[in-house]
Amino acid sequence: MASKVTAPRVSLRPLRVRGYRLLVIGQGTSEFGNAFQVVALPLLVYSFGGGPRQLSLVVAAYGGARLLATPLGGMLADRWGAWRVMLGADLGRLAATAALALAAATHRADTPLVTAIGCLTGLGAGLFLPASWAVTPRLLPAEDLQQGNALSRMVTFTTGLAGPGAAGLLVAWLSPSPALVVDALTFAVSAVTLLMIGRGSFAAPAQNVAERAGVPRNFRALLRESRLLRGVLAVTTVANLTMGGMTRVALPTLATHDFAAGAVGLGALLAAFTGGALLGALLVAGLPDLRSPGRTALSCGLLMGLAVSLVPFTGLPGALAALALAGAASTVTNVLIVTGIQHGTPPGLLARVMAAVTFCGLAVFPLSVLAVGAAVAAFGPRGVFLATGLSLLTAFGYAFTRRELREL
Repeated sequence: MASKVTAPRVSLRPLRVRGYRLLVIGQGTSEFGNAFQVVALPLLVYSFGGGPRQLSLVVAAYGGARLLATPLGGMLADRWGAWRVMLGADLGRLAATAALALAAATHRADTPLVTAIGCLTGLGAGLFLPASWAVTPRLLPAEDLQQGNALSRMVTFTTGLAGPGAAGLLVAWLSPSPALVVDALTFAVSAVTLLMIGRGSFAAPAQNVAERAGVPRNFRALLRESRLLRGVLAVTTVANLTMGGMTRVALPTLATHDFAAGAVGLGALLAAFTGGALLGALLVAGLPDLRSPGRTALSCGLLMGLAVSLVPFTGLPGALAALALAGAASTVTNVLIVTGIQHGTPPGLLARVMAAVTFCGLAVFPLSVLAVGAAVAAFGPRGVFLATGLSLLTAFGYAFTRRELREL
């Protein structure tokens, strides 16, 4: 008799934990608000006579400040506590975004002001990111951690699908200023949920004497001793070498020129990746008892590289399917690797470790955009997708040769 195959079922057990439930609500609301700033900011810059150069300056200021603040966020979260860092970052971004909304409403916004506020919001994002990655293990039992990470990703991708459309309607109906007010209010919601959780819920789990004796004293010692951490940082860097440029430069060029699909086609391609990422989160949330999460994560990384390589050669329908597959594989890989890092890192160093992983993913972005821009101008976008697929296949192929990564 054939064995019965059951589809994965998403467990909502992590949502029974009050602190985690509030954290997901707060971060999901904040992520929804981010779309309003992404949509409103270009129109605000254009409204006071700015152009692409001024907009790129504002975006670069945000990205540069976020990158520089990320290691600081990890150090502060481990030293002072993730709760304090996250709350301070939310309140700071609330104030900065509210000031930007006021400047937009009173027609006093200009490039220097918007750039300065972009730096402040980028600083807040950089401080917040590593702390937010470090808190889930302090709110959930170890057996629920993978599902908790997956549910958080589900909320993020759901708001990523819903946010831009709502923001676009609001900006088109009114102006950038109300959209920025919405963004500021979502930071307020995130701060309130943190206050409701309370600082005590974010306390690091206690370690017994034996564990303390074997724990590296600082991040440098951990990096020196942990082949797993060194491997994850190397894979993260190589996998992201051209990913940012592919998404921001090559994909828009492919959609508008090679596919002749215009803005609608570009939106569909981006939505396909996000929709696939959401499905990937559903899948990994329904498979909490994987026999080999490390091998599964690395296999999905290889699948993502193959899918990305096919995007420009299958027409628009094939590209939509390939990006959806890449999005799903990306989420499974990220959730399983992050969960493995959370399980294997001493609690007192977790925020710094997540800051290092985040930094490696973000640090190559500016170079990626510049290099891909030059490559697309000279040769067209197709080679960029092949190069991105090759970098992913190289990164995860190397990871398969490392026992500590296979057995994550």
